[in-house]
Amino acid sequence: MSAKRPVAVVFIHGLARKPAPEQLLELWQWGLSRGNPMPSVFAPPNEGIDLATEGVPHVLNYYADVFYGVEYETDISSYMEGCVDLELQAEGLDRVEEDLPLPAPKTPREAAFLEGFQAAITANLTVDDAVPTASPLDCSSDHEIARFIPSRVREAMIKKAAMEAYYFLFNKEYVRPTDGKRFNVREELRSRLLRDLRCLQEKAEKIVIVSHSMGTMIAYDVIRNCPDCPPVDTLITLGSPLGIREVQQELLAVGSESVDFPATTLRSWVNIYDPFDPICGAGPRFAKDYRPVDGKVVQDIRESNWGKWRHTITHYLAGTQLRAKLAEALEL
Repeated sequence: MSAKRPVAVVFIHGLARKPAPEQLLELWQWGLSRGNPMPSVFAPPNEGIDLATEGVPHVLNYYADVFYGVEYETDISSYMEGCVDLELQAEGLDRVEEDLPLPAPKTPREAAFLEGFQAAITANLTVDDAVPTASPLDCSSDHEIARFIPSRVREAMIKKAAMEAYYFLFNKEYVRPTDGKRFNVREELRSRLLRDLRCLQEKAEKIVIVSHSMGTMIAYDVIRNCPDCPPVDTLITLGSPLGIREVQQELLAVGSESVDFPATTLRSWVNIYDPFDPICGAGPRFAKDYRPVDGKVVQDIRESNWGKWRHTITHYLAGTQLRAKLAEALEL
């Protein structure tokens, strides 16, 4: 048996339909490894991190097929800043598929969750059906014209985010429209992440999780609420909805009155946010929400995700602060 590597990485993707797993992993690798991306936002030098070159084992924890089947997204322009005008369309966030089973709350608690969750995201968006006159990459000092969201896009995005969060947090049975296959969503997504963590535990001395969007809920839930979760050295959350009160209430550990730092399993938690990101903007900072435990506290870092759609994973992976924190965790 070969010697363990010092560290391994698990990527966890975010909401909506995605490219095939292999292609999505390549896009994450590209986003992280390219040198000096978007120099008008991140001043050079901003060297990338090539995990393969560094000998760091890494996997993509993939779950989009649970909701959307294997009819993968084929338009990857949302990941390329040269095609910023297509970002929302390419991520499938400009529409709701007709056969997508939207939430049907069965209890007052479920109804309250959906109402509060959707209200939190809605409050962070500015709706404008007119095309903005400025370029999304206009050379203003902060590139902040992000809140242009057409109303139809806003509604589609909110419905998809609410749907995925609801089925996961309430462990609802989800019947996949493409083939009728049934999943108890929280159980399924937990088992997939635990599988990947155990696999990497055999390959490396420590594990780093880099999670995005809805994937951050899965990461926190498994680390905090699954007693058999392997130790995780560093959790990095990007554009996360974990600051939304309704989400926190459904992630409480048994017997706890508030969410906290999962210190038993996790050493370090870095949360990177753009306040104009529509998914995390309602509650972008976590340090005051997640109670410190054993002196461990969430480190909140603001970093730009530029453009009209401020939730793109490859933009987060381009950030100098994200790269510095990941390099530190990887001991590079």
